[in-house]
Amino acid sequence: MSAMPSHNLGNGVTMPGIGLGTWQCSDEEVRLVVLEALRVGYRHIDTAWLYKCEQGVGDGIKDWVEGGGDRKELCVVTKLPPNANRAEDVERLLNKQLAKLGLDYVDLYLIHGPMGWKNTGDDLDMFSADEEGFANLDNETDLVGLWKGMETMVKNGKAKTIGVSNFNEKQIERIIQSCEIKPANNQVEVHAYFSNKGIVEYCKSKGITVCAYAPLGSPSRGEMIKSTTSLETQSLNPLEDPVIVELSQAYKKTPGQILLRHLLQRGIAIIPKSGNPSRIKQNFDILDFELKAEDFEKIEKLDKKQRFFPMLSGMKERNPHPEYPF
Repeated sequence: MSAMPSHNLGNGVTMPGIGLGTWQCSDEEVRLVVLEALRVGYRHIDTAWLYKCEQGVGDGIKDWVEGGGDRKELCVVTKLPPNANRAEDVERLLNKQLAKLGLDYVDLYLIHGPMGWKNTGDDLDMFSADEEGFANLDNETDLVGLWKGMETMVKNGKAKTIGVSNFNEKQIERIIQSCEIKPANNQVEVHAYFSNKGIVEYCKSKGITVCAYAPLGSPSRGEMIKSTTSLETQSLNPLEDPVIVELSQAYKKTPGQILLRHLLQRGIAIIPKSGNPSRIKQNFDILDFELKAEDFEKIEKLDKKQRFFPMLSGMKERNPHPEYPF
């Protein structure tokens, strides 16, 4: 059994290489999922305002702590929503998120994406339309100014570390050139069909850790995502790839375990999501084997450069957002 990989985020925070994703969970479901994951051994929990389940995540953590768990062992990650991508909105949103989570601080706070959306006055109305039905994009998004607001959250102790998600190299470089506190992490889409090597290698060269969302290819991608991709893309599923199925039989592991192990061996943190107790345990139990070099390479060659999450709203837009990252 190899040790759990860990990633140093700075400021005393370590991110375990295997975390729990919570997208597409209700508050009621995620409370049980988080508690089960913590019992199994997970110590890295990922959520977001966008997922609308931070209350349930917090309840699950509270249940675990009341049963003898130690909050200090956890790396809790959440994200600023796109309708709050202005420096003056950061603290208001994080205060709401901390209240839902029942925490005094989060270990890592991410900007969920570089494109801002206008705030209608309802923070839960994240992807609004204007009076003519066009996407209500905030084309004046100032990422450097926004980052200053994020840095303030570290200075006032509400976030231990800060980072980004879905940012490209040029956007990160702009922040690095002007920041006091460097981004600790970039959370991006990475899986067998989308190696995303350019941004992964760039981040590593800058000392920025990388966390992969959709590490299994997100077979249960939501309707909003499906509406922005082709039918051919929607049918792609790395879990069913013949190479992965063959390797799963050879190693006596599930296809999911093969895919997750591959990313760990790339030095990338992973946050698979599941509401199934046995799957939650399977996704965690990948430290007792290692892919041989030739098998690792077989998975590397599966890359189709196929992004499943193009960060499009599916709504009509007057003009592309100037900070669209891809």
